[in-house]
Amino acid sequence: MTQHHRTSFTRAGGVLEHGIEYLTRIRDLLHDAREREHPERVRMLLDSFEAEQRNLLGALERYFDDAPDKVLDTFANYSVELPEVLDGPPEPLTTLGLTQWLLGRNLHLVGMFGELADTAASTEGREAFAALSSQVQAHDRRLSKEYQRFEDL
Repeated sequence: MTQHHRTSFTRAGGVLEHGIEYLTRIRDLLHDAREREHPERVRMLLDSFEAEQRNLLGALERYFDDAPDKVLDTFANYSVELPEVLDGPPEPLTTLGLTQWLLGRNLHLVGMFGELADTAASTEGREAFAALSSQVQAHDRRLSKEYQRFEDL
């Protein structure tokens, strides 16, 4: 059974910082997975997914750096159960297993940003979180398309 802890946020900036930390952990797990032996197709997809995740992480970091204080300081009464340890992709690693694992990890961000888009205290905060949720969903669609391309090889 996975241990969880409850984390509470009171401002939008804290939630964005959590998103960045979460994506950093996923990036590290993808990097760790590259260190093991995998079939050629899995290694190629892993390389592609790792680049896509770096792009998403970079986009969130840039948004956080450039976001107006009005958005970052928006009141956000948000609590979430987070796993103490984030498990890496399942072994033996397959293209389907990798895709499902990564999409499952990204669901946390979609849900978190989507909920805050509905509940943020300011219009700017709601719009920002709606845009971030849409960005992660578009990212996940790219991952799905990339997986399909690899299956069509």
